Amino acid sequence: MPDQHGLPLAEAPSWLTLDGADRVVAMNRPAEALLGAPREEVLGRCLWDLFPQGREHAFGPRYAEARRSGTPLAFEAYGTGVQRWLSVHAVPEGEVLHVHLLDVTERRRAQEELQATVRRLELLGAVSELIAHGSDQGIAVGELARLVVPDLADWCTVTLVQTGRLRRTLGWAHHDPALEPVLERYAGYQAATMSREAAVAVSLRTGREVVVPALPPLGDWVGDAQARALLEVLRPASVVVVPLQAGSRTLGAMALVRTDPAAVRTEAELQTAREVARRAGLALDNARLYGEQAELSAALQRSLLTAPPRPPGAELAVRYVSAAVEARIGGDWYDAFRQRDGSTVLVIGDVIGHDSRAAAAMGQVRGLVRGIAHATGHRPAQVLTAVDEAVEGLELATSATAVVARLDPRAGGAGVPPDAARRLVWSNAGHPPPLLRRPDGTAVVLEDAETDLLLGIDPGTTRREHSAALAVGSTVLLYTDGLVERRGTSLDTGVEDLRAALQAEGHLPLEQLCDAVLARVLPDEPEDDVALLALRVVSGD
Repeated sequence: MPDQHGLPLAEAPSWLTLDGADRVVAMNRPAEALLGAPREEVLGRCLWDLFPQGREHAFGPRYAEARRSGTPLAFEAYGTGVQRWLSVHAVPEGEVLHVHLLDVTERRRAQEELQATVRRLELLGAVSELIAHGSDQGIAVGELARLVVPDLADWCTVTLVQTGRLRRTLGWAHHDPALEPVLERYAGYQAATMSREAAVAVSLRTGREVVVPALPPLGDWVGDAQARALLEVLRPASVVVVPLQAGSRTLGAMALVRTDPAAVRTEAELQTAREVARRAGLALDNARLYGEQAELSAALQRSLLTAPPRPPGAELAVRYVSAAVEARIGGDWYDAFRQRDGSTVLVIGDVIGHDSRAAAAMGQVRGLVRGIAHATGHRPAQVLTAVDEAVEGLELATSATAVVARLDPRAGGAGVPPDAARRLVWSNAGHPPPLLRRPDGTAVVLEDAETDLLLGIDPGTTRREHSAALAVGSTVLLYTDGLVERRGTSLDTGVEDLRAALQAEGHLPLEQLCDAVLARVLPDEPEDDVALLALRVVSGD
């Protein structure tokens, strides 16, 4: 039946009038429907006798405030007596208070549903962000657990299948920071102590979602006394376990726990949990594949970084440092070998790229340099020219920087200082310049005013050679750009820092020198691979 405004009673504005003692002295029919009592039972009675919760709740204090101020007051509050959300407009008139009430429960419910939807979309966006911008090792399961708490669970654990049947709980989060240490301890027990019937175990074994709206006694699925004691503190009441899958493979499971026995999971929450698990499963599988590819690349690279020879009258030392992100296997390499005439060839290079293709291309270019230099006995510039021609002829479609140097057996020749023990000849294809530390302790950059092109750009380019006479005690460093390039710092500054390190540490034995230079110049977490080759002349023989 409609009211005087033509609205259904459930939607019509209700009003009532209170005297100075908060007794109801007037009301309309919609107010009767809202209060759930006919006016004969309400008129003349104190409102708080009918609804005692309201006296101390929002209504009583706000009505008193309106009377004290003498001005109308509007607010929204939940009426526990009528179990509805109400929009209240209190208008004082002397001792009398006119109260206009509008049921806004449906509007509030719609707002809450909208807010919940927005939070779920934000959660999925955060998961996508974690996957897209996480480390190259894939998503951090600890971060995943923290993302879903508290929107989808009061506490959460993420258990992964690592090798074979081995399971480990690697991620956890609790909405109560005080209980986070307890959950962390339980996570250490969970995978090893859960029974075959436990929800996580079932999900991992079957690849299916498991919903347990009311958990059985802890002893039924947790046999370990310590784990059971921790769970008694964590108070799980219900759990939903969603598998983390890629195709038909189950990679892990995410347990979403509620501690309130009365908590009800909506279908929207379950759909969100499934989508989070789907995205996480794909990310974990991508990380697995990425790790396998990185390990293959690393194995290839290690196989190509051979020990240097021991040329007469000289010492060689090499170092290779991988980038902090393991999967960024790149194209850095060093090499040293003897030519037929007794000369020692030193090579440092860097193929453009940081993936398995770069590692494979590095192997090809390194093999070309080594094979051409040994088979032909060419000088450095001739070797680089021949490599350029081979790269084009074999259609390798790659480019690289490199320095090829040759340490002649003896210095000899016109214009060579009498104290020179050896002569170093090199050609530089767009690579950072070599460094030389002289016996007097000064270190210099062996740099030319012009830089030759990278390998793989133009096989017709002219390659120049440079030379330096090396006295006994001279030390030469060849290195890749990962040692001197820094974000926010110029390459020249990086080279100068390395030169200063060589000058300061150059008195050390060669192996120790390499370690000391790396310690001084290289950051704790290198952003790029580093190859280092050091030469020291110890005699003229």
